[in-house]
Amino acid sequence: MPPDLNHPSGFDLSAVDQLACPACLGDLRADEATLVCVACGRAYPVVDGIPVLIAERAETSDQAASSSPVLP
Repeated sequence: MPPDLNHPSGFDLSAVDQLACPACLGDLRADEATLVCVACGRAYPVVDGIPVLIAERAETSDQAASSSPVLP
């Protein structure tokens, strides 16, 4: 799939529905250059159009709130 050049991360947003949070299996939504879990609030970075879905590398809602708010 070609990257979505209209999205800041370059990630193809049509694939978000097929992904889940590796920590809690919750749904993910695109937010700037991250994918955010709607269930637990972890924010996973998207690097060069590729989501890094590693729970240990995700920002938790506490970390994300201090750097940038996660909006519903």
